[in-house]
Amino acid sequence: METSTKVITSRVTEIYIHVKNFEQAMAWYTDVLGIQINAEGGLDMESSTRVLLIESEKRNPITHAVFSLFSPDIKAAHKYLKLKGAQVDEIYFCPFEKTTSFHVTDTEGYLILIKDC
Repeated sequence: METSTKVITSRVTEIYIHVKNFEQAMAWYTDVLGIQINAEGGLDMESSTRVLLIESEKRNPITHAVFSLFSPDIKAAHKYLKLKGAQVDEIYFCPFEKTTSFHVTDTEGYLILIKDC
């Protein structure tokens, strides 16, 4: 099938995160990470991607980050999240990618990667 228009793009539109306590999770994402709530009740990201918290008994995998966020100042982001009472791991430099990052854990135990690229 040859077409001049791309039928599927690489833009992520939504990220789905299953949570047991919607109110607690929403408060954490808005207060700790500072993500704004949109008119539909989702969390608006700067890239026009939405994070949807879905109250259910299902679980996302917790072996790795469910998504990542960019920080232009990793040390300041790490300090800020610690001051907000968030659980963060140590800052790590990856020599292969030449990036610096750390994980923050949300109210459901999910990891979010904060990185400088």
